Amino acid sequence: MILGNSIVALSSGRLPAGVAVIRISGPQSRFVVETIAGSMVQNRVATYHQFRAPDGSVLDSGLVVFFAGPNSFTGEDVAEFHVHGGRAVV
Repeated sequence: MILGNSIVALSSGRLPAGVAVIRISGPQSRFVVETIAGSMVQNRVATYHQFRAPDGSVLDSGLVVFFAGPNSFTGEDVAEFHVHGGRAVV
């Protein structure tokens, strides 16, 4: 999925799985973290958050890691959401 100039993709294995990793790379990464996790996270530190829908309902909980560009593997801002690996969540 492309969000503006950012790319969102499942970066872990096939579903269903115990844990799935959703990765976002590009200028919208920070906005997505703030919107879904509720606040910005410290660079390169995995933090536990509840993930919320736009209406405020809890979708899931898990880890968020943010890698500020240019010091990431893509050179852009990158965010990873480590979520439960069911199809309903991912």
